[in-house]
Amino acid sequence: MYYAGDGEAVVATVNHRVDHTSSGVPTLERGAFVVSIDTEMAWGEAHQRGASNESVGAIASPAGRTYDREREVIARILDIFARHEMAATWAVVGHLFLAECQDNGAGPHPEIVRPNYSWLDGDWFDIDPCTSLRDDPSFYGGDIVDTILACPTPQEIGSHSFSHLIVDDPACTREVFASELTAAGTVAAQRGVELRSFVYPRNGVAQVERLAEHGYRGYRGRHPLPSFAGRPAWQRRVLRMVDRVYPLRGSAARPVRHTSGVWNIPQSYYLFGPITSRRWLPTLHNHRPIARLRQAARHRSVFHMWFHPHNIIATPGALNTLERICVAAAELRDARRIDVVTMGDLAAQLDAAQMRDRAVPRSPSSR
Repeated sequence: MYYAGDGEAVVATVNHRVDHTSSGVPTLERGAFVVSIDTEMAWGEAHQRGASNESVGAIASPAGRTYDREREVIARILDIFARHEMAATWAVVGHLFLAECQDNGAGPHPEIVRPNYSWLDGDWFDIDPCTSLRDDPSFYGGDIVDTILACPTPQEIGSHSFSHLIVDDPACTREVFASELTAAGTVAAQRGVELRSFVYPRNGVAQVERLAEHGYRGYRGRHPLPSFAGRPAWQRRVLRMVDRVYPLRGSAARPVRHTSGVWNIPQSYYLFGPITSRRWLPTLHNHRPIARLRQAARHRSVFHMWFHPHNIIATPGALNTLERICVAAAELRDARRIDVVTMGDLAAQLDAAQMRDRAVPRSPSSR
């Protein structure tokens, strides 16, 4: 057990019983497997630092990528989750909740405060077509939300902001982020969805306090400490080499509580990242996530895997890889060695564990 600094104590949870270390911090009874999926369609590539207006327009165009295939892939991912009873957190860009929107003369979504990014010419919402799902399905996704909600194994829908806002840029002020969170919460509530979990666009974590103010309980963050922190440099190099094949305790991830009360549920593995482009790594790429699952089971830590639907399209054999991971996770779950949980459920369990911990009087010897 360790502390992350900046007021964040490393804490974790369980579904049933809470063990206590000598420091009084609750820890996991079993490992936890969390999957978060960045669901953004054209919004994910519409704004790029350093991109010209022309290149932004090309990226955002439906012709720039086969966004229609993402709908098919989302349905196939959900089929895999249903077969293996896997609940995941779908971080959905708020604009995708809409079936249509329009510009009444004040610009798209005038209630949202615009960021004044130094790298962006024009208005942040210049890319919004202000049409409908029928005309521009890459910018609207009410049907995607319906598909996720219809999964036989209940899934969590979390937030990826309203318009894929870059939060860690200084131009994203408190007012800008708050207005985006309000807009995302409004469109979700209209569909009967309560947003409890947040995934920062481009993983740019900032202004966690705003999440607490808008009712969020967890976010996908970074590992609170570097792997094998405190070891000499030469030991870290050796341990990291071993860890790539057989994950060790020193790289295990555990949730931390931000001073605002929101839980950082740290990412562990980007499933379909650039590593898949290397010719000699497909077997190792398939091995690593399952090895990380077993690490979570051994050390009662969290394995938080994430990806985008378009990664599935771009990676040969990706759906088979995902199915193998789900099979391994189901075996560990059925053996009661891990829990498969959403970000929101894990955060709720963490809150409950912390409240129980505070309610138990300390013995005189522990004071």
